[in-house]
Amino acid sequence: MRSRNDPEIAKQHAVLQQAIIAQGVKAWLSEKAQPASLDSLIYLCKFAFFTGILTKSQIGQVLGADRPEVKALVRGWYDDHRARGCGTC
Repeated sequence: MRSRNDPEIAKQHAVLQQAIIAQGVKAWLSEKAQPASLDSLIYLCKFAFFTGILTKSQIGQVLGADRPEVKALVRGWYDDHRARGCGTC
C-alpha cells in the first residue's frame, strides 16, 4: 500500500476522478473524495469498484497494494455494505 506521503497519490487521485467523471457518476461522490490524500484515494477506489469502474487488479495498481491487501480492503467494503446498506461509499 502506498505511504501517506507518496507523490503518486495526487496523480492517481486525478486519474481516478476523471474516470468517475467520464462515467457520469461524479454527482454520487461525497465530500470524502477531496482533497487528494491516501484516505480519499481509497474512498475513490471503493466508489469506483462498486460502480464497476475498477477491478480488484486495478485497485491494486492505483493503491500500490499487493493482492492480500486488496482482498482485505474489498472484503471490508463488502462487510460494510452488508452491515449498513447501499450508500456507504
